[in-house]
Amino acid sequence: MKGTLKPHRYSKKTRIFTIVGSSVMAVLGVLCLTVAIVLTTMLGRIGFQGDTEYDPNADVDFGDEDSDIQGEPVNPDDYDYAADVLELPVRGNEKGVRNILLLGIDGTSYSGRSDTTMILSINDNTKTIKLVSILRDTFVNIPGRDKDGDGKDDIGKFNAAYAYGRHTLQNKTIERNFRLDIDDYIGVNFSSLPKVIDALGGLDIYLTQKEMTQIPGYGCNVEIPIPGRTDDCGGANGFFSLKGEAGTYHLNGFQAMQYARIRKLDSDFKRTQRQQKVIELIMNKAKSMSYSQLVAVLYKALDCVDTNMSSDEFLSFAASAVTYFGYELKRDYSVPKAGEYKGATINGGAGLMLTDPKTVVKNLHQYLYG
Repeated sequence: MKGTLKPHRYSKKTRIFTIVGSSVMAVLGVLCLTVAIVLTTMLGRIGFQGDTEYDPNADVDFGDEDSDIQGEPVNPDDYDYAADVLELPVRGNEKGVRNILLLGIDGTSYSGRSDTTMILSINDNTKTIKLVSILRDTFVNIPGRDKDGDGKDDIGKFNAAYAYGRHTLQNKTIERNFRLDIDDYIGVNFSSLPKVIDALGGLDIYLTQKEMTQIPGYGCNVEIPIPGRTDDCGGANGFFSLKGEAGTYHLNGFQAMQYARIRKLDSDFKRTQRQQKVIELIMNKAKSMSYSQLVAVLYKALDCVDTNMSSDEFLSFAASAVTYFGYELKRDYSVPKAGEYKGATINGGAGLMLTDPKTVVKNLHQYLYG
């Protein structure tokens, strides 16, 4: 009958496409739900601290608010004609360049000194990731700290700034001395680092004969040796060290952490090189892992992380990790570099005094943005 709607007859091929399409959408839906659950679980393990606020009556005055300078054009003459460091431009995240502070905190919480401080600089223009270590014993002006009451900022070692005022003061110290405004940080305390490395399955690290004397033997996984133990712990140095010739050894998390913290053998320069090597090995290990393995590692690792990024910012950063895996990693720079400092002693403490602070800042900015 004209005008009567007849049931639509699907061809066999159409029915197959419909079934397959529905199945694919169902699988995608389950995957999306799984990812959402995983991400929610992961984010719940991160310590989202935000910028720390302090008692205004504390002995540290944080001064003005953080600089809002982001991406301002910089004239090369600004570096040549500045009378001192404070007249140099402050630079932050610029087009294609993002800087994040990586902190290794000395202690079991996040209230100790920043024993390790690195600038993670991601350059989308050159497809590079640069790791810049700021040497812990570098003497710097610490903004607002005036213990001697002379009306001037005290000079102290760089790693003390975090202990005095957490990331808020450390960021101001970096801005004051190195003219960088780095808003975001990711911190890991040293007691947590072994968990991350163990989750990765350990690291293969080349050890010199001298370095081996500072590494615990296999079986020693405790920070403080237990009296009366007869295994690899409890030697004269707190543990019995690895035995054998120089070469590549597979180290667990505790051993790798001790490697990164070696101080007595050589210099702080060598120490930062070892720390940068550990970061590089962790990144390379992560590149070779499957999705499920990475999820397992992240589940353990993120519980050890402290950051002032929001959950959305951290998710965005994490989502870009796959892209960053393809970037070239450079870890050949430290502040100060050789030739930019001299040995000095202040209040009984030995450290590194910058011989020409303006040149240090100029060279650092050129490395990060050039």
